[in-house]
Amino acid sequence: MDININNYDLFIFDLDDTLVNTEYYHYTIWLETLRSFINNDFYFDFNFFCSKFHSNDLDGIKNYITNELNLNMFELIINTKNEKFLNFIKTESHNITLIDGAEDYINHLLNNNKKFIIVTNNSKNILEFYLNLFPVLQKSTKNYYREIFKIRKPSPECYLLIIKDFPTCKKIAFEDSITGIHALSQTNNQIDIVFINNENYYYYYQIIENYKIKIYIKNFLELF
Repeated sequence: MDININNYDLFIFDLDDTLVNTEYYHYTIWLETLRSFINNDFYFDFNFFCSKFHSNDLDGIKNYITNELNLNMFELIINTKNEKFLNFIKTESHNITLIDGAEDYINHLLNNNKKFIIVTNNSKNILEFYLNLFPVLQKSTKNYYREIFKIRKPSPECYLLIIKDFPTCKKIAFEDSITGIHALSQTNNQIDIVFINNENYYYYYQIIENYKIKIYIKNFLELF
């Protein structure tokens, strides 16, 4: 399976579990954060986490926290989680890796005079941590992070900004979750979609069956 890179001018990458292996860390810190607001015995597994915290519902996370967990302090919980997450990845930086083949693929694009950009729901300080950790990511043409757009994915706002900023470029985007895939699906086919994940992902078959995907891959090694 391959992508003819000559068909595209701009390559767009999500961050967590698209370029960097970090989604399990998000799960770990979400669980730790919610335990601090509920009790230390509170638990859900990774699949349940994906079912609730990955969503094509704009308010999916908020609805789970406020309506199902009955916690009426959503902004405080979100801010607590983000702070805990940044502190955690700083201590675990030696264990954080890029997705298999990601660095080689980005270098392949750059060697062929292609542009790439990063678009993430993460805040600027978390993005900057990854940029410092992996110098290849610093070669991006532009980065879109949480403070740049008003509404996070699954809203298409971030992708509509990219379309506005790069109007003449033929675009293709890589996303690992239903959240990002749904955001891309609302751009009127102006961006081709690559789904990067494996069959164990909670929403894998829902994405394959219900969204217009150019190709789906497990990692970037499949593109060589």
